[in-house]
Amino acid sequence: MICITGTYVWRDGARFDHQIYETEHLALTRELLGPLGLTRLEALRLIHPNGPREGEAIVVTQAQFETLDQARAALAQAGPQLAAHISRYTDLQPQLRLAEIKT
Repeated sequence: MICITGTYVWRDGARFDHQIYETEHLALTRELLGPLGLTRLEALRLIHPNGPREGEAIVVTQAQFETLDQARAALAQAGPQLAAHISRYTDLQPQLRLAEIKT
């Protein structure tokens, strides 16, 4: 199992609209990646009782695929459309990583 992890790291003065992210962007992600082999999508909104500090992750999203080839193909095919949507909810850029899930 392969996971594409997207992490949003806070910087002072940044904008992040969780409502738009959790409704519009995650729905678009499911719509675009579903036909490309997406098996699971999770978004973690990290809790910062006093607000996030510079350099702290605020959201981590994990998109799971059966194979590395599926994950890479999904990034290549749907990545540009998903990236174009980012400005709707934030001025941060996600850090993307591929990982193999071990259980």
